[in-house]
Amino acid sequence: MGRIHGAFITVPLYTLVILLLGAYMAAAVLAVHVVVVPLVFKYSKIFQRSLIFGNFVQWPLRIDHEDPSSSGIDGARNLRVEFQSKIDHCAIKLGVWHILPQTVHDRLSEAFERTDKEELHRMLDDELVNSKTPIVLYCHGNSNSRGAAHRIKMYKFLKKMEFHIIAFDYRGYGDSTNVYPSELGVVEDALMVYEWLLNALSRGRVPPPVYVWGHSLGTGITSHLLGNLDVLSRRLLGRPPLPLPQALVLEAPFNNLADEVKHHPAARVSLVNWLPYFDLTFVAPFRVAPQHTFRSDEYLSRVKTLPVLILHARDDTIVPFEVGVQLYDDVLKSRSSGGAPVVMHAFDESQSLGHKYICDADNLEEVFRNFTALIH
Repeated sequence: MGRIHGAFITVPLYTLVILLLGAYMAAAVLAVHVVVVPLVFKYSKIFQRSLIFGNFVQWPLRIDHEDPSSSGIDGARNLRVEFQSKIDHCAIKLGVWHILPQTVHDRLSEAFERTDKEELHRMLDDELVNSKTPIVLYCHGNSNSRGAAHRIKMYKFLKKMEFHIIAFDYRGYGDSTNVYPSELGVVEDALMVYEWLLNALSRGRVPPPVYVWGHSLGTGITSHLLGNLDVLSRRLLGRPPLPLPQALVLEAPFNNLADEVKHHPAARVSLVNWLPYFDLTFVAPFRVAPQHTFRSDEYLSRVKTLPVLILHARDDTIVPFEVGVQLYDDVLKSRSSGGAPVVMHAFDESQSLGHKYICDADNLEEVFRNFTALIH
């Protein structure tokens, strides 16, 4: 115990050591918080890209992408789209799932059991080419692969809506070529799958409607793709511009990556947004870095003929609702003098859909049907 001698208090040495160590550790944590983290965030491109793409996260482990049924999605097959990347200057193979509409799957269920693989692929090629129902090209968000559980739930919703679904993994994800992703790289991947799909459909008599659907980071990828489709077609495909799809669906989108970082709940939780250099170190790098800016607001303002449906849950804690609203306002403003419809539907907090589970919304089918009726 400490003892009082006159005006002085004597403290045992071990207590003093603990106090000094505690003060040292607190100072070290504070230094990391206000100096090291901002510097890493500002200058480490690898850290920035890892944070954005999250492709190092793979769950569940050891997904068998060759067998979609093992991930809980029946009536599907695995494909490959292969090309020579003009962004990373290497050969790229993308893993792709083609998921059948429910009625088509029911009709062909025995074929999946009894038909050899090559014959089954020919049958499913014909079903895709001659489809009488729409086709959805689905571009997923960051981390994991096309076999993630919440993505499977969305596929099942679209399958019941009687859509063919084309879902794929970007480079660096799933069973696709393990190349570190960048914005231009994953946009090139989306472009190549989109071209592959349109080429397949061109062999049919009457091509069905194609909807491009992006979720989270996928909204930035699809907005970049379709907002720059003419330039990308010429630069990366060496051909005239590919036609736009029937519409673009953006699920839990952000207006641009800088604003997403600025408003992300992690900035408040980690208490970095009070730093006087918060914008300079945490936000500014995402305004100018060519590897990742995802300026959806700017890109979509260039394509006034493209109908856009925005879906956002008010209780989204990953991509705040406010940045989705800002995207809607920006695109709507760009069409003040005319253009295709832009519709935003907000899902109430009471549904507890968050960032990943808009597929569970009771009225999602109605929202989508109302939108498609508006644009036809």
